[in-house]
Amino acid sequence: MSLRSFTLHDLIERNAAQHGARTAFVADGERVSHAEFAARGAQLAAGLATAGVGRGDRVAVLAHNGLAFVDLLAAAARLGAILVPINWRLSAEEVAHVLADTTPRLLVAAPEFHALLAAADLAAVQRMTTAPDATAPWQPLASLYRDEASVPAAPVDDDAGLAIVHTAAVGGRARGALLTHRGLLAAAHKQVHAWGLTADDVQAGVLPLFHLAGIGMTLALLAAGGASLLMARFDAKAVVEASDVHGASIMGSF
Repeated sequence: MSLRSFTLHDLIERNAAQHGARTAFVADGERVSHAEFAARGAQLAAGLATAGVGRGDRVAVLAHNGLAFVDLLAAAARLGAILVPINWRLSAEEVAHVLADTTPRLLVAAPEFHALLAAADLAAVQRMTTAPDATAPWQPLASLYRDEASVPAAPVDDDAGLAIVHTAAVGGRARGALLTHRGLLAAAHKQVHAWGLTADDVQAGVLPLFHLAGIGMTLALLAAGGASLLMARFDAKAVVEASDVHGASIMGSF
């Protein structure tokens, strides 16, 4: 690992130390501080490691914006794994292609999107759901959080992959772009500088986290030590009301 290496895991740990009591995320009816976010990522990483997820393994997620999404990103960064956010606007055949293209060891899907998996071969994939209860072959993601969080952070260089986002189709098939810690965090810090973001800023996070714009905005707020109000979808009235309650100062758009 380079002495100059700085990964998402390093950023999360820095925020826990410097901005621990400040809010990192508001989502799913909860307010999570930077210190709590670091702990949640470590607890989920311990469960993912027990499930066999390690460095270089892919973890796919098919869900709306929420704590599960960002917890998985933090856990993947801690383990050196790679998150595969799946666009829930795709067809079942397109979702099947993303999964076949990335061969994830584990898939996390919200119950409302299980029908999109009808065309996918999931025989070798461990399946977790964001619902509190589940029936086989699904298991609740909540069961993977480990209180002891005993798995140490993997030695990961910042040029390692952090996420695979499928982009423009070539020959009728979308191609997965491997995005590194270094690339994503460099872009995040440039956005902090360009927008003058500080730890006092709060994002109205309506951009879907399956899209680079949503991931990028959220990482920029983390880089600034600020907060993200994660919303499942855009609704003008809900955004205005939530922004008023939580003091949102910025919002991205396509």
